[in-house]
Amino acid sequence: MSAAFDTARAHFQQGVAAFEAGDAAAAEAHLLASLQHLPGRPSTLVNLAAARLALGRPAEALPPLDEALAASAAQPDAWCHRASACSEIGRDTEALDNLARAQALAPLPPAARCLQATLLNRQGRHAKALAVLQALLAEHPALADAELLRGQTLQALGRPDEALAAYRAATAADPALPDAWLHQGVLLAEAGQAEAARAALQRAREAGGDAALLDYLSAPLAGSATPPVAPAVYLRLLFDPYAESFDEHLVQQLHYRGHEAVVAAAKAAAPAGRPTPLRALDLGCGSGLCGPLLRPWVQRLEGVDLSPTMVRLARNRACYDTVHEAELLQHLRAQPAASADVIVAADVFIYLGELGPVFAEVARVLAPGGCFAFSVEQATESETVLPGVAFVLRRSLRYAHTEAGLRATAAAQGLQVRSAEAVVLRQEQQQPVPGCVMVLQPHA
Repeated sequence: MSAAFDTARAHFQQGVAAFEAGDAAAAEAHLLASLQHLPGRPSTLVNLAAARLALGRPAEALPPLDEALAASAAQPDAWCHRASACSEIGRDTEALDNLARAQALAPLPPAARCLQATLLNRQGRHAKALAVLQALLAEHPALADAELLRGQTLQALGRPDEALAAYRAATAADPALPDAWLHQGVLLAEAGQAEAARAALQRAREAGGDAALLDYLSAPLAGSATPPVAPAVYLRLLFDPYAESFDEHLVQQLHYRGHEAVVAAAKAAAPAGRPTPLRALDLGCGSGLCGPLLRPWVQRLEGVDLSPTMVRLARNRACYDTVHEAELLQHLRAQPAASADVIVAADVFIYLGELGPVFAEVARVLAPGGCFAFSVEQATESETVLPGVAFVLRRSLRYAHTEAGLRATAAAQGLQVRSAEAVVLRQEQQQPVPGCVMVLQPHA
């Protein structure tokens, strides 16, 4: 044995020990030192990749994995780590291929099979994901993470009663799993079981669930003060897991047409004979449904969305000049004054209650003669809207606004109403969801 080998082995062992102790940064340092003395050793490269994954640097995990697999492709652990890295940077199909390579070599461990189901769900292949999870749970009963995923998958398949049973199985296996309590609370609320929903959300809080998210979810049940906006964590939780199938669900199953109505209203507000708008902003662009409708009409089209997965899908449409991953209001505040001719927000304000700050920034960013078109769910007369508040948070966890409140908020921010049209935004439980498409413009 050479001194270099002994030193490399010592660093390798220290790196593995550090990783097992939860110190991924120290593990990375030792493993890099090991490779300095013994380059190209596959086991060291794979462990280095695992450390980088734990440090939240998936793109940097790929080079050592590729080097290790080039030396020997018969490494199921390396393929599983590569799948994890690819999944975290949006390369889902490649991640599934990597898991298939691993599975051809050895049975996948439970964590890898859960990842496989997650990736299938992202692609809208919910039935296949469910089959993966059911097979896993047949071999490993009472696996809490798998039951949680099974519940989410059943929810995506429109089977809420079975989903609730899966979430209950998850909390029976691990009572400290906040997401399983949270999903129970949401389903119970949707079923009209307010007391049971409150109890489940309280258990989620006790298990360490996100406080802002739980405050938001609890508000319609507790009669407490209505949060002004949906927390960012809720929006990511709502959209990221199923972004790949979101368009099909929204447009095909729910018959959503809000994006078409918003863009049509914006075009109708443009003065006859006016030159082509120079710059349009699509706020909360999601997967980019408005993009193809706006692109032929404007010279420059920019989108912004909070969900990384939605941003990727919008970019893939290739009709936006740029798509920003950012919070809507923060993005508006970063825009120069009078820099946009058209601003649209389709199906966005169902997640924002208090619109005063947004309207103020829109008034600043709109160029003279520009227009702002958006949709809202319309609050009904039977809903309790507090005095001085223009919105209500429904048990669907979406905000509904009053037209009078919208007009007052717009006027307070120096905007005038160009048009307001009652529309049906989508179908929900085979019932139309009434809404309003409004166009605002700066005062001349």
